[in-house]
Amino acid sequence: MISNSTTNQEMVAEGTVPQYNFRVGSRVECCGYIGTIKYIGPVEGHKGIWLGVDWDDSTRGKHNGTVNGIDYFHTWHSKSGSFVRKEKVNFGQPLIQAIKTRYGYIEDDTAAKLNEQTLLKFQQDINAPFLQLVGFDKVADKQRDFNSLQVVSVRSMNVNSIGGEGNELRRLFPNIHEIDLSRSLLCSWEDVFTICTQLESLNLLNVSENILDMPDNYEEYKFPQISMLICGHMRLTWEDVKKLVQVFPNVKELRVPYNDITDLSTSDDKNFKNLQMLDLDGNEIRLWSEVDKLKVIKNLRHLILENIKLQSIRFEEDNIPISYFKNLNVLNINENLISEWRSLAELNKLEMLEHLRILKNPILETEKFETRIEIIIAKIKKLKTINGSTIKREERFGAEIDYLKKYALEWMNVQNNPEARSNFLLEHNRYLELIDVYGLPEESELVVQPNIIKSTLLNVNICYGDKTISKMVPPSLLVQKLVTMVQKLFKIWEKPVLRYISKSDPNISVELEDEMNEIGYYSIQDGDTIIVKTD
Repeated sequence: MISNSTTNQEMVAEGTVPQYNFRVGSRVECCGYIGTIKYIGPVEGHKGIWLGVDWDDSTRGKHNGTVNGIDYFHTWHSKSGSFVRKEKVNFGQPLIQAIKTRYGYIEDDTAAKLNEQTLLKFQQDINAPFLQLVGFDKVADKQRDFNSLQVVSVRSMNVNSIGGEGNELRRLFPNIHEIDLSRSLLCSWEDVFTICTQLESLNLLNVSENILDMPDNYEEYKFPQISMLICGHMRLTWEDVKKLVQVFPNVKELRVPYNDITDLSTSDDKNFKNLQMLDLDGNEIRLWSEVDKLKVIKNLRHLILENIKLQSIRFEEDNIPISYFKNLNVLNINENLISEWRSLAELNKLEMLEHLRILKNPILETEKFETRIEIIIAKIKKLKTINGSTIKREERFGAEIDYLKKYALEWMNVQNNPEARSNFLLEHNRYLELIDVYGLPEESELVVQPNIIKSTLLNVNICYGDKTISKMVPPSLLVQKLVTMVQKLFKIWEKPVLRYISKSDPNISVELEDEMNEIGYYSIQDGDTIIVKTD
């Protein structure tokens, strides 16, 4: 590994580079890409001083820091490293300058003219020729009065430091309540803490898309005025999050989407006492047993678990309601891998759950839209909205009646078999409760009788690798739903390709390529075989 011991100051002294305030660990921008300097020095076979940069975007680089057998530095991704000349990168600007630039600090007539041109372009872009520019000078005057500035965004303005001298940030912008520092060139949480120290009215902080080092003395910092913290795409672990809530002890809304959070071990709610909303979108948590570890956060009301590769939901307790998550009122489990209805039944154990978002999960593809909504309503007693739509009283009544009828035949077949009865009630958690309320439907009320069901089902053999499973399926089953069934049967998470082989003529082999066709469209007969292939 090549040493980085040569400092920027030493190179300046030698006259090899102009004096820029950068070092190993500094963040830089080039052509819209942001990265971290991991090496400063010579590169074999090339003249001069180079910067070895590890780019945040894995597609931006060319190598992993090793070139021609020489280890110059190490990268986060396998090919996110490259060497660039210092003249090609942007080292950024101070926060104070960025705010002045964005919020109307006009130093000369040329800058004023550019602002006017920007406004004219805006007028054209929104196709509003009637929008007059009269009065924009007053807006600019108001913007220049920085005392009135409360909401600030310097996103993608390459902020690299606080800037100014002493408490200049506090003096110039004393009333900032919200600040967006996302996608900047800050390289340490200490930089962020310095900014927060001067912005005493700050209550919302967004530092997303920054890669920040945590100082060893982080416990010395406390910012009780911050109530909302947004930290998306920052490579944070849950241990990092637990350090942050010590620094920001009164955070009510914490958003940490798309980080490296997998383990949610939380011993107590000492530093989460005020937390009401937690966004874990895009973190590969996978297991509900990890989510259960959040039970110590007693005031948690809103939990976002979208796209965390969750496969099922099982609480530690069988009690209804469970003794924890007592205040959880809003839950988002969109875009997961949930493939069984029992997971939805488990959610009925949440005493206060009233608002649920559940889109793009495999289990939803097994039923028509109207039916799956009815099933969810029937399974979760106190639910008031699904995917943002309000559940009306008459809608709940109809859903619960239809649910009773849909599974009445199955209930009649299992109610006298203890094991089958127990399994049925795990899946259909409120069935006995609904019978108590509405009564069991008469057999004459049921649309389909058992013998009719049997006569209309096909027995097909589904083969994946060396494993074969026989299933009874209706000819009206959509190929799309068959795919979902296959994924569940063989625990396949990628999308498989299905091909059927005729029992009567093995030479007949057809790919089931149109997911919106019923399997009967392909003339599948009793005893035929479905071959499952994956890439």
